[in-house]
Amino acid sequence: MFAKKSVVAGAALLAMAAAAQAEVKIYGYLDASFGSYESFTGVGDGTDRVTAVGSGNMMTSFIGFAGSEDLGGGLKAEFALESFIANDTGSASSVYNKAGGFWGRASWVGLSGGFGRVILGQYDNAFFTFGYTYNPFGSSMPFSPTMVSFYKLTTDTVFPVGLGYDTGWVNSITYETPNFGGFTASLQYGPKESTSSADGNKNNFAISGAYNAGPLSVMAVYTNSGDNRTANQAYDIRQKNWGLGASYDFGVLKLQGQLAEIKSFTTATDDDAGKAKFFQIGATVPVTSAGNVLIAYGQTKYDDGFGGAPDGSKLRQISLGYDHSISKRTGAYVAFTNKKLSDFTIEDDTANTFAVGIRHSF
Repeated sequence: MFAKKSVVAGAALLAMAAAAQAEVKIYGYLDASFGSYESFTGVGDGTDRVTAVGSGNMMTSFIGFAGSEDLGGGLKAEFALESFIANDTGSASSVYNKAGGFWGRASWVGLSGGFGRVILGQYDNAFFTFGYTYNPFGSSMPFSPTMVSFYKLTTDTVFPVGLGYDTGWVNSITYETPNFGGFTASLQYGPKESTSSADGNKNNFAISGAYNAGPLSVMAVYTNSGDNRTANQAYDIRQKNWGLGASYDFGVLKLQGQLAEIKSFTTATDDDAGKAKFFQIGATVPVTSAGNVLIAYGQTKYDDGFGGAPDGSKLRQISLGYDHSISKRTGAYVAFTNKKLSDFTIEDDTANTFAVGIRHSF
């Protein structure tokens, strides 16, 4: 009997020791809003405006599971699984989940240590990181001029989608360097995972570098990839894209700016298939200890037939918002945006969206 009790006690101690070394957490973000949404081409019954309860207007709603294990010697094993939530309907799927699958927001495992971090699986692409870091509205798909230009997750079909890939790269290998006095860099590789010798079936890669010191932050990114928004092996066009971002916090306001060029090539002949030139300038202005005014202006110019858009046509967007932190994890916001197209052959070239919402992280 004593031996059995000793075995049980020993097993319990081992389990406690393992639990002490491994950390697993459940976390997430819920964003619900009510507003009026206008498109250039009409939605629903053919009108160009709809009033609706929405989800994820300031940031996508999701639930996640993440953990790490101390392997000793400064080495850690890490993982993350994140699924989008359309909390206005209770659906696990959403318009943001282009790749499909329950863990459509993130699904990766990696090792970290003094060498940096190596990650395998679906992980954020550096162009997305650059996109949300240097504009006041972050990753807001309707209100950030950057996100609208890059991803355009709306019903509008008049102006083209910018980037030929989603916010995260599936089937990727990512290396992130340690912090060297404020300097960091990342490399991301996405194998084509196909035996086809077609011109479009090539490996994808991304490289980025950033510097953060006090109030100053700058970042540069370059990607060379195929169009893998719906299937990572179906490359019908390739893109070579670059972006530059910077921000400086003056205390009374944080100024943010971005430049980017998205350039497409046909896969059959590698001919120029047009380019989209983008810039954004914005500011976050603290007006109380808990509230910030957000303002951003962005413009995209389409040349050489990019995405079928008329040469020299433009998308302009200006957004204004107020975000208020009620507590450490809960906040409320109100936001308005005006989008305007020029040199497109449409009757109504403006679209306005307004929403008020509440956000909660856990």
